[in-house]
Amino acid sequence: MTAPASVVYVVPDKMGGMMNIIANLLEYRRPDGVGHHALLTHNHLHTDTRFARPLAADTQTTVEYTLPVENLHAVMRRLARAVPPGSGVYVAGDLLDLATASVHDFGRAVIYMLHGDSDYYYDLAAKHDAVIHAFIAYSRRMHERLVARLPHRAGTIFHLPYGIPLPAGVARANHGRLRLAFAGRLEQGQKGVFDLPEIDRLLAAQGVAVDWTIAGGGPDEIELKRRWAFNPNVRWLGVLSNAEVIMMYATQDVFVLPTRVEGFPVALVEAMGAGVVPVVSDIESGVPEVVVSALTGERPPVGDVRAFAQALAALDGDRPRLAAMGAAARRSIAERFDIRDRVADYQALYARWRELYRPLAAGRHLQYGSRLDQPWIPNAVVRFVRSAAKRP
Repeated sequence: MTAPASVVYVVPDKMGGMMNIIANLLEYRRPDGVGHHALLTHNHLHTDTRFARPLAADTQTTVEYTLPVENLHAVMRRLARAVPPGSGVYVAGDLLDLATASVHDFGRAVIYMLHGDSDYYYDLAAKHDAVIHAFIAYSRRMHERLVARLPHRAGTIFHLPYGIPLPAGVARANHGRLRLAFAGRLEQGQKGVFDLPEIDRLLAAQGVAVDWTIAGGGPDEIELKRRWAFNPNVRWLGVLSNAEVIMMYATQDVFVLPTRVEGFPVALVEAMGAGVVPVVSDIESGVPEVVVSALTGERPPVGDVRAFAQALAALDGDRPRLAAMGAAARRSIAERFDIRDRVADYQALYARWRELYRPLAAGRHLQYGSRLDQPWIPNAVVRFVRSAAKRP
């Protein structure tokens, strides 16, 4: 008996925007007569906080691995065995997912969902051009850059912004100290979190009284706390579930995001949906599509802590304007990024899998890893050699 068609999402099992997007697409999917499966991958050498709740999928499986200690081909075989039988769609978002699809033809249309506006994701797209049947770009900027990189694939590169469920809790007018929040990965390279204490210093120098709430964890958490030790009143919430973050937004006034690079920041959309005014770096991808300066938020230049502080001080000094911007932010998200509308676009693309799919060309396997990453070398041997090489 032939297995039914289905959609399989392959995603790392860590907290973050990528997981929130997949979770929402599953939670709010419309009846379409096909199964929807979640295949989570977990690398034991990564220290990111694991996603630990069930998704609204027909099945949910986790594939455990340890790279680069293991033979990559052994890991790819493990992942391939976890893919449910049948035709349909295989949604990939990272190297392991695409590498596996390059050596295992599942009889599914491979759809690559870009998760960031960085060379890493565009390079993955270019390397796996022959493997991928369609591309999804969240933002216009990502769509334009990918079309420029792969002009011959323009007809299969789709601009599909994601959506969020509109939060029930909404930020209320506040006449006390300005309440500032950051939620996300505590990491400097992408998120620019070391700007936060510098912004705080500048606000204090101007006599602007604020309360900070920080939700999240990450590799630079300890250093960030050290740099911010001068303010013992910063509230550190640690890693929260997505539902807890949404509840936190309802108690805030401004979402501060000094990010350096994003695809289309999920936390920004969620905060705006709760009526929280964003003050976010004016990056090229995603932010200009959702934040209209002086109407739904402010967009200071990247890394300009003085401009961030000035924008926050201006909002503190004009509370009616702050309230109006918060209402406009929520209204904008409700009108343009409601998950109930957006999910239909994704499912419409998935429904085209028959016309998109083409068999994987024989003899065109891509090369990955080192000389030890060969399909014929036993995984136990690779583990032993690599582990021994790391011993002092």
